[in-house]
Amino acid sequence: MNRSLGRLILLAVAGAYFLFAAHPASAQRAKPKPPPSRTYTFDTTGSEIAMILKQDGLMSRRYPTHRVLAKSFTGKLELPPDETKMAVEVTAETKMLTNVDPTMSDFERKEFHANLRGPILEADKFPAIKFTSVSVTGLQKNADARTFTLNGDLTLHGVTKRVAFPVTVTIKEKELRATGEGKLKQSDFGVKPFEKGMGLIKIGDEVKVSFSIIAKTQ
Repeated sequence: MNRSLGRLILLAVAGAYFLFAAHPASAQRAKPKPPPSRTYTFDTTGSEIAMILKQDGLMSRRYPTHRVLAKSFTGKLELPPDETKMAVEVTAETKMLTNVDPTMSDFERKEFHANLRGPILEADKFPAIKFTSVSVTGLQKNADARTFTLNGDLTLHGVTKRVAFPVTVTIKEKELRATGEGKLKQSDFGVKPFEKGMGLIKIGDEVKVSFSIIAKTQ
């Protein structure tokens, strides 16, 4: 082989090598970036968090249950590409828990609130009720629909306990809708269920929590 031709071949090979090393993306297909996480903020005007208290005393004939709504709360949901790693935070004002029994008189409602926000939940001392998720289990997908169990830490009356809520969610790009419910005991959070009048009024220990949430992205 002619020496000049051999040198040209060597130079061409060396040049190709250095071009590849300097610009590897031109020699291989770039990996697609995963979609970014989405943040959904609760729309409190269209959302509801409710607590159902069972009446065990003689007043149960008139009020079998009491329905209490969180009238002031905030929340957000972070949804990454791996939905099992979603994160949820909800905070409600204790002093804004409101009885919405339709047949309750104004006097009865005022007394109910005074006891609920006062000696029972001590709203001045413990102004917030907070839930922070820690994991998602049993995730099932069907088009836009999701079902799973949301596990997290609930802080109530200054006590934090691990709780779990079965949840059903419909996810759109700009909007998310979620419903679910679970049960907890007041005594687990250091709360003594209200009782008055030698058993006339006696609230059960178990509380059912239900929610219907609309959340939106920016």
